[in-house]
Amino acid sequence: MMEINNRFIGALVGFVVALLFIFFPWQRVLLILGLSLLGYLIGMYLEAGRQIKQKLRELFSLFFS
Repeated sequence: MMEINNRFIGALVGFVVALLFIFFPWQRVLLILGLSLLGYLIGMYLEAGRQIKQKLRELFSLFFS
């Protein structure tokens, strides 16, 4: 059985985003991606409780470092 790792998940997400860009206008794709990111942040906030500042720092360090 194939083990699912982070590279496979990243490749799958990239493939899905590429399909979205092919079949939908880019404005709609950006809206979908933005709302997905917003949902992820809200879910992380609800899950983290007091640790939200630390979690947000980790998220921003992933994107901006």
